[in-house]
Amino acid sequence: MNEARSTLIYDGDCSFCIRCVDGLKKITNGKVKFLSFQSSRERFPEILIGDCERSIHWVDLNGNVFVGAEAIFRTLACESDKAWMLRIYKNIPGFIFVAEFIYQIVSKNRKILGSIY
Repeated sequence: MNEARSTLIYDGDCSFCIRCVDGLKKITNGKVKFLSFQSSRERFPEILIGDCERSIHWVDLNGNVFVGAEAIFRTLACESDKAWMLRIYKNIPGFIFVAEFIYQIVSKNRKILGSIY
């Protein structure tokens, strides 16, 4: 397998995040590298720990960084039958605002969600 893959950086200490990443791993079939931010410091020192504690990060092959809901949609888009989700995110007026708003609510409550999900 080609090791050149985009990377999703997540909170490896959060049970909710780990469960969500497990689902994304199944969907993306090895097309994405998943890395906890706790072990990402050497590879991505420019991404601040505080930022990682608030949001997941997507780092594409060119080094561009995307956070939050966009990171999820970019991860899903690695699987061709899910690419339409990123197109909706980027092209439907207002969808970015709604998706990021929902992401922030989930992110702020992920510890609670981790105990029930």
